[in-house]
Amino acid sequence: MKFSVTMLAASAVTAAAAAASEEHHHHHDHRFLRKSKAGKSSKGGKSSRYSKHSTLGRYGGSYSYSMSSTNSNSIRPGQSNIIHQMEHISVAPPKEPVVAALEPAEVKPSVEPEEEQLQEEEEDQIIIPPQLIGITELDTLNDPNSPQARALKWIMDEDAMGLDVKDEGWLQRYIMAAFYFATGGGDNWKECNAPKDNSQAAIDAANEKCSLEATQYKIGKLERVYGTKAWLSPVPVCEWASLACHDTDDSRKGTISQIEFESNGLVGKLIPELAYLSNLQFLILEKGKLSGSIPPGLGELPLIMLDLDYNELSGNIPDEIYDATTLQQIDLNNNKLTGTISPKIKQLKTLTFFQIDHNGMEGEIPKEMGDLKRLSIFTLTENNFIGVMPAEVCDNGLETLIADCEKVDCPCCTDCFEEDDA
Repeated sequence: MKFSVTMLAASAVTAAAAAASEEHHHHHDHRFLRKSKAGKSSKGGKSSRYSKHSTLGRYGGSYSYSMSSTNSNSIRPGQSNIIHQMEHISVAPPKEPVVAALEPAEVKPSVEPEEEQLQEEEEDQIIIPPQLIGITELDTLNDPNSPQARALKWIMDEDAMGLDVKDEGWLQRYIMAAFYFATGGGDNWKECNAPKDNSQAAIDAANEKCSLEATQYKIGKLERVYGTKAWLSPVPVCEWASLACHDTDDSRKGTISQIEFESNGLVGKLIPELAYLSNLQFLILEKGKLSGSIPPGLGELPLIMLDLDYNELSGNIPDEIYDATTLQQIDLNNNKLTGTISPKIKQLKTLTFFQIDHNGMEGEIPKEMGDLKRLSIFTLTENNFIGVMPAEVCDNGLETLIADCEKVDCPCCTDCFEEDDA
């Protein structure tokens, strides 16, 4: 919203002058002030929930801060531009019963051209809460069609929960909203899509079409909350279906520990922001059409189970995944993965299940897999592995070990895959 005036007709001046004489001494300029890149205050802009927070501008990654103020006694719409540009005008009482004629006053532009240009540039800025700096790339948020930009717009302007960015749980709510948009929520998901609006009727209708719930794994004595509500509904994120939060029985205070979907029509790519769900233990996204690569940042999480089978994921298994030393199960069969098994797999001392069938992986089986003393199930059929199954693996006496025995010499395999079995 711009507050610039280039020309006024005499009639507009006349109408404004009366209002000016009545209100001039009772009001200050309540137009929004925004600090320009040059450090000057320029008038313009419009109120937004974004303006409460620090911002990251587009200008070389520099920071700027936006502030706005309003007053219940603000000038009526349509008057501010005129009154504040014409403070020098006064109307003397007429000497005769005739309407006084006013000379058109010279109206100066509200801002200098240079400042107006800066103002227009600032109006195009995307305003980012500081919690997202370093988590989501600025270029991504600059794209209004990106899942992250859509999630930010939703949580700042549309989410009926109205969380402040400083509230506990704001970040994971943003990440889950971005996950929703990135994986086809609202378009491809079969169940638990967001309500059409924030009316109670729409929320109830969305919840009726949501029957998903995460598996209740027993891990220690931690309390958990299991969600059953439609996504993006105005409840704590821990109550959204197919999620679980641990360490509490209070959904408002929980941190996401489990994301689980199977055959729900998930598409698109896994967002890298998942790596910032610092307590995520179970990532189970089966039987969808997820594509792209596995985010390397998942290796920084305390994952117990990584189950992404029956999708269309491609690229290597990132080396960083082998840094998730809490992993007990890796299930990546029926994707489009390539590359080799890294010797770093020896770090996964608690791994019991490793299934990578029906991919495009290659190379030899690393002898370091022999260090996985708890591994009981290892299947690697329908890949391009070659060589000999290491003696170190055979010596562990796995319960299930299945390979393409025509490609991999495996005297200790419990079964061999044949092309006719496909």
